[in-house]
Amino acid sequence: MAAGAGIGFCYNALYPCPNMRTEQYDVFTNAGPCAAFRAPGQVQGIFSLEQAMDELADRLQLDPLILRDRIDTKPTDDMLARAHERKVAAERFGWSRRRPPNADAGPIKRGIGMAQAQWVYVVSPPTTVEVRVADDGSVSVYNSTQDVGTGTRTVLAQVVAEEFGLNAEDIGVFIGDTRFPWGPPSGGSRVTASVTAPARNAAYAAARDLAARLAPLFDDADPDDIFFADGKVGVRGKEGAARPLKDAAKEAKFGEISKLAKRHDDYEGFAVPGELSISRHGLGGVQFAEVAVDVETGVVKVERIVAASDCGRPINPKLVESQVIGGIIQGVSYAIYEDRIMDAASGHQLNANVDQYKMVGSRETPAIEVLLMEQIGAQSSTDARGIAEASNVATSAAIANAFYNATGKRIRTLPMNPANVLATLSA
Repeated sequence: MAAGAGIGFCYNALYPCPNMRTEQYDVFTNAGPCAAFRAPGQVQGIFSLEQAMDELADRLQLDPLILRDRIDTKPTDDMLARAHERKVAAERFGWSRRRPPNADAGPIKRGIGMAQAQWVYVVSPPTTVEVRVADDGSVSVYNSTQDVGTGTRTVLAQVVAEEFGLNAEDIGVFIGDTRFPWGPPSGGSRVTASVTAPARNAAYAAARDLAARLAPLFDDADPDDIFFADGKVGVRGKEGAARPLKDAAKEAKFGEISKLAKRHDDYEGFAVPGELSISRHGLGGVQFAEVAVDVETGVVKVERIVAASDCGRPINPKLVESQVIGGIIQGVSYAIYEDRIMDAASGHQLNANVDQYKMVGSRETPAIEVLLMEQIGAQSSTDARGIAEASNVATSAAIANAFYNATGKRIRTLPMNPANVLATLSA
């Protein structure tokens, strides 16, 4: 049995409110063990919080964006990031065309809505990375973390390659083996934030050691003047005499260089230190959704999502964009389709097959546009943060707010399948 997802911490973190205290606790049911899903607990918490914010804006007769601008008056990095994301994404999405709720006359009603995301920026300080340089000019990086399809190998290769003036494909990446230095598990969106900084630090140390060993080949140049670029090594001011790195390394015959670096604390420290540390900064984003609701059949179609997301410095923008798209697809599935049907007497799940547990397919996937917002917080040598879980948090809330704008009705129960939609419309 596992529990403790924590649906309530967004209420203390997303908006500044000093006069607030929250309590949350687990309710155990005879329905099998709990297991983490992307952004466990926070998706449900934001679904209710951001609908409440939308409802507050409606009662105050304020644009939901204006309400949030008035609330976010404390100039923290996270709030400044959210304000910028709201502005940029609203303009790209076309928020100015928003109409009053239930404005369409026919059975197909369209609406738009928005919601914000919040997630913790997590780091595993025990993370240690080793970088080796062989005298054939090859460079390798080692860590025991894994790649679950999110591009860990790629970002490690990129970070190390940069210090040696090589291409990412020139770097040997060795992970997923407990014989290698300690690496973080894939949970809490922590891997990139944990491994890239020590990878860069180890690579920098190895590159400077290599520079000292190659300096005699360039008339005993000062090692500080040795540079690596475009697969070559040379001396600043004498770029024309640069040589291929592999040739220089073979001539130097230094055997092997090995450097290890550990993930240091964030430069201004952690809010909660430990083996799993929580930064003083957060992760987030803003999403805008457009939906079409058939009030006769109860079918909801998500037509478009625009997501402004930040993860500090994106090491590989394409990988980050892919992560955000995956989170949005998961969020649409949660909002519209996913429905675990339980037997009330036994607690067993009745829809045991994928065809009976509906998720978004290609025909149901909306048009998705991702806007990456680089947020440099100067907290580590790479300033990379996670993105996976934050990208899933706001989607269902944005869809729910769009549903209200389309129909004039608040939907409190998910999924937004025909039965729940028709019940909401008739309530």
